[in-house]
Amino acid sequence: MPRLSILIPVYNAEPFLAGTIDSVLAQTYTDWELIIVEDKSSDKSFQIAKQYEALYPEKIKVYQNDSNLGMLQNWNKGIDLCKNELFVKLDADDIWLPSFLEKSVQIIDKYPEVGLVFTKYVNIDEDDNIIPDSEILLPDFAIEKPFSTIPLVHLGQKKMLSYPILRQGLSVMRRIIFDEIGKYRFLITEKTQAATDTEFYYRIGMHYNLFCIDETLYKYRVHRNSISKTDKENQLSSLKEFELKTTIINYYYEHKKIDLSQYKKDISEIIFKHNTFLIQYWFKKKKLLKSLCFFVKTLLLAPVNTIVFYKNRLLKR
Repeated sequence: MPRLSILIPVYNAEPFLAGTIDSVLAQTYTDWELIIVEDKSSDKSFQIAKQYEALYPEKIKVYQNDSNLGMLQNWNKGIDLCKNELFVKLDADDIWLPSFLEKSVQIIDKYPEVGLVFTKYVNIDEDDNIIPDSEILLPDFAIEKPFSTIPLVHLGQKKMLSYPILRQGLSVMRRIIFDEIGKYRFLITEKTQAATDTEFYYRIGMHYNLFCIDETLYKYRVHRNSISKTDKENQLSSLKEFELKTTIINYYYEHKKIDLSQYKKDISEIIFKHNTFLIQYWFKKKKLLKSLCFFVKTLLLAPVNTIVFYKNRLLKR
């Protein structure tokens, strides 16, 4: 059996899937199997995947769902099919550089306390062109050394997601972690399922150290159908932040990694920020009653902060 399982969950990825699979085949590390789980696409994704399976039957296995499961359920189904010691998920429109797996596995072998390894990344467009100024700079605590996410959560809700890490698709990890802390899960609503990989990073980072390789070995694609684009257009970014932070703070409090005073403070601030967004959002939509309802809720939650917040907004005009 190979040591590492690679999962590519696929849904309507026809324009990019071949390039993604080619980046797997180009890896310098070769002790892997590739599991492709196709979620009943309406394009030719399944046919493309089957063509690669026919060319590399010992390395690639393709499964197609009987019906569309949706992103999160498809990810978790794929995890169940991946049985080997190490695991990595690769989105069907992203690309690895050739040494991605080799360097990641080296870190896993070097640091037994590290549960997950990821790398710096850069954004690319639909034509594989690098988007200018999209390459991340790592914070000092995450440069070529193991780190925990517990100190990040201790920074409070305003700062814990402020670093340009823990955002791209899941990277090489020990498969046993799924058995210990569970798989991907919905946050509060199903609308925010695209944020579940970040929440999962923070779950792992409470129990294991993480490690980021200070080298850009991952290309994250941004295109008109990408999650980052559609979230912005559908006004989901604020909801994702609200649910993501709330879920992380709840998890860390339940496991006694933050105290009650920080928990109350963070949750109150998270709700306040989201409510002020909703007040403005519904006001712009001319849903004045909804806007007023959220204003009253916010005023009752934090009267002083609400008055100060809107006073400052008026002064800026």
